[in-house]
Amino acid sequence: MSIILTLLVFTVIVIVHEWGHFIMARRQGIFVEEFAVGMGPVLWKRTTKKNLLVSVRALPIGGFCRMKGEEAEEGEAIEPDSFTAKSPGARALVAAAGPVMNFILAFILLLIFNLGYGFVDLTIAAVDEGYPAAQAGMQAGDRLVAMNGENVHVYSKINFLLMDYQEGDEVEVVVEKPDGSRQTLRFALHMDEELGRYRMGFTASQSGNIAQMAGEDGFFSALWHMISQSFWDLCYEIEITIRSLAMLVTGKVGLDALAGPIGMVSVVGETYEAASAYGFMTVLSSLSSLTVLLSANLGVLNLFPVPGLDGSRLIFLALEKIRRKPLNPKLENAIYLVGFVLLFGLMIAVAFNDVLRLFQ
Repeated sequence: MSIILTLLVFTVIVIVHEWGHFIMARRQGIFVEEFAVGMGPVLWKRTTKKNLLVSVRALPIGGFCRMKGEEAEEGEAIEPDSFTAKSPGARALVAAAGPVMNFILAFILLLIFNLGYGFVDLTIAAVDEGYPAAQAGMQAGDRLVAMNGENVHVYSKINFLLMDYQEGDEVEVVVEKPDGSRQTLRFALHMDEELGRYRMGFTASQSGNIAQMAGEDGFFSALWHMISQSFWDLCYEIEITIRSLAMLVTGKVGLDALAGPIGMVSVVGETYEAASAYGFMTVLSSLSSLTVLLSANLGVLNLFPVPGLDGSRLIFLALEKIRRKPLNPKLENAIYLVGFVLLFGLMIAVAFNDVLRLFQ
């Protein structure tokens, strides 16, 4: 079940990503030769009436959308419906469409989840007496808007900002009072022995679903609130991915923290086992949350300027626009080849870590 669910999640994310490239390529008048899910040997293939080859390949670690003239050689004739024949701007739209579709998928899933279940609001529902937050002046009805110098739009960000908290450190919290005024509070956290973690000592409000909010604020106001919250949730997923990668580059987090397809089987399996005790809808919402995380990750990673990813193509197209002439096709293809080799090497290293983690 873990393997099936992992393949299902990966397949949805990859299809949405490549579908973004496919749709934008078609809109720009580029002929798409093959739409593939997976890499490596072909397991299944079919040619459509419009001469598009659709294939499913053996390794579920990605996919691709091969366009005519995408890897044109120097001196090769350029056909009007080829990728190379289009302007740098048109090609940039095609390159960016994949990551953008991953962000759209994540946003839609977040919006559906928020519409159905509501979300944790940043308005304070209750403050625990004797805890630092109450002693500093936080009150029920206040709304938390910033923490440690960073704006906060999503409740989950609080835990991220407290990740490196050490005993005796002070946190700085900005709250907005019901009258619209703002107050800055500074205090240390208190260790909750029962929970085994530091707490500020407040409980956040839980919004209702769309029907409940519509009954209080009107349908369109409630819908806008849900859309806005889903947007900030997506921004947080993107931010957390970028900051986690920065921690990886700076050595704050080791390579053993990375997980590939094998590791994700374990993660999906653990998620499924934990959620299955509470019914089908809990399993579905848990897997949707995982899909949001992975889709946002894929969108961000593909925009990085690493050869072989969409971000590198955007860089090359920007250089072409500045120079007013394309780069040497042989050089560009060689850079892409090196990038693919490095990425494949990274995938092997991550897979090795995943296998070791399974045995441990």
